[in-house]
Amino acid sequence: MAYLTPETNRRRIVALGAVGAVHGVMAVVLLTGFAGGMIEKIKPKDWTKAWTYMPPPPAPSPIPDVKPVPHTRDTAPKPDPTLPLPPIGDSGFHIDPGPLPLPGGFGTGDLPPLPPPTPSPSFTPRVAKPLGAPGKWVSDADYPTGALRRGQQGASAFELTVGPDGRVRDCRITRSSGSADLDAATCAKVSERASFTPARDEHGDLVAGRYSGVIRWRIPE
Repeated sequence: MAYLTPETNRRRIVALGAVGAVHGVMAVVLLTGFAGGMIEKIKPKDWTKAWTYMPPPPAPSPIPDVKPVPHTRDTAPKPDPTLPLPPIGDSGFHIDPGPLPLPGGFGTGDLPPLPPPTPSPSFTPRVAKPLGAPGKWVSDADYPTGALRRGQQGASAFELTVGPDGRVRDCRITRSSGSADLDAATCAKVSERASFTPARDEHGDLVAGRYSGVIRWRIPE
């Protein structure tokens, strides 16, 4: 069995104090001098220095002054109009005044004959003309009874087709008088009584023609 004496306790306490002192000295050295040499303080960076700016562009080079080169045509000497021209030698080229052969099978070089000219018309065309006075084709006695009873009157415009024999071939009303009886009597009486000199073409031949007129119907007093 071991017994602790006061002397032993004192030594142990001294040993523990020495160890603690050594540890304290080491901690102080690490935190002060030694640590100050080992740990480098991080200084804040100046971020404004990190930007790089493009340098201004160089000044444009001046445009070279190019002088125009004179053309040889401008610098060639002009002939004197007062001096006679030198004689021109024979170049060996001659023009044959004879006819030249033409392509296309003519062979002799003669031009093809021109077509005969179109004969001008020897006769002036004329239209159909009435024989006698057109006012006599219809009279008061021809007034339709129905139109007279109803008191109808007016003007009937008509167009006739005249054959080569001068007789009326067809009649049509181009503007009505407003009365069917008056229009019908117009074509009936004109086709029956009208006669014409036939129309002729540019060759003088008899052809069909046309004639237009108006019959004015008025109730007789």
